Amino acid sequence: MPACAPDADPPAAPLPGTPSLPASPPTTTGPAESAVDLDLPAGFAPLSVEFADARRGYALFVRCAAKPCEARLFGTEDAGRNWRQLRHPRPEAENHQLYVGAGLAVVLLAEPHAWYVSRDGATSWQSRPYDIRGEVPAEYHSASGRFYLDCPQDGTGDCLVRDWAAGPTWRRSVPPGLESIRSLTNGRDGRVWLAGVQDGRAVTAFGQLTGGFTRLPVPGQPGGTIGNARVVTSADGRDVWLVADQEAGSSGGQGGGRLPARAKARKGTGLPLLWQYQAGSGAGGSWVPRPITGITAERERPYAVAPAGGGLLVITGPGVSGYLDRGAYIPTPGTPALDWVGQLPDGTLVGRDDRPGVTYLSTGHGSRREWARVEVSG
Repeated sequence: MPACAPDADPPAAPLPGTPSLPASPPTTTGPAESAVDLDLPAGFAPLSVEFADARRGYALFVRCAAKPCEARLFGTEDAGRNWRQLRHPRPEAENHQLYVGAGLAVVLLAEPHAWYVSRDGATSWQSRPYDIRGEVPAEYHSASGRFYLDCPQDGTGDCLVRDWAAGPTWRRSVPPGLESIRSLTNGRDGRVWLAGVQDGRAVTAFGQLTGGFTRLPVPGQPGGTIGNARVVTSADGRDVWLVADQEAGSSGGQGGGRLPARAKARKGTGLPLLWQYQAGSGAGGSWVPRPITGITAERERPYAVAPAGGGLLVITGPGVSGYLDRGAYIPTPGTPALDWVGQLPDGTLVGRDDRPGVTYLSTGHGSRREWARVEVSG
């Protein structure tokens, strides 16, 4: 991989990051609700509900009254209105996990026996060796795009860039000078964004694996110690944000090469620090600090943000339910009270409130969107 240019301006090629102006006042529609009882035998409870897009999702139920635990797998093609049972390739195991990848990819863990991977929506399965060190199938990473970071599990040493579709031998080194990178984001325009923390400050770069990377300086702003940093982009690619958690936590990025606890939503602690990418004239471009205002933060409580489009971020947390416009909080009636919010590959927002089997989905653009509450129980 070509070396990184130190703190250079972005190239003249057009970049994302020219946000459209937010639509007039938020007009979020309150959540529509669907609740389905699968009428399972006593003892089964939802372990994980994961959606691949606005309509297709999967639910894993387990019963662990006795070891090994028994699992049953279900799928929906209509945003949770109807569910059908799918064949689980190894329903008895000590530990079960479910992950959803790109397209029709589904990944199951039946510990300690094997990983099981489907590329046709759980119709057929291939087994992959289980490694107690945390190695995962490449399809696990596919929901985040083509490339991902493979980082040492103990947090020491350098990460490698991998292509999940190219096979296990494909790898590239992180550019010199960017060894602190711990997050990779696949941009909507084919560019790759890298982010990390060095000496308590966020570090970022962008580029292409076939070309080179340009380091993009990050202006400082008041806040606590930065634990990790990541780049997120809106569904249309026009909004690019740098999000830094102020205290150490999970990687939170769209990367990480070994097994994080992705079955549970990643959460930061305290309000994040935000920067918005602003494309300049010609070759210019920069991160613009967007300090969050209008929210009295509870430092030991989790907050989460996700790009909503139209220059806005949706934000969730204790007593918070609405959007951020250049950092200014806009309370929005109709936005559900969530503990966590993220974004699916098709741009659908997905949220959770820590109730088992309950997922929130949102389609639309900016603050003009619809929310749906999907509940599946046994």
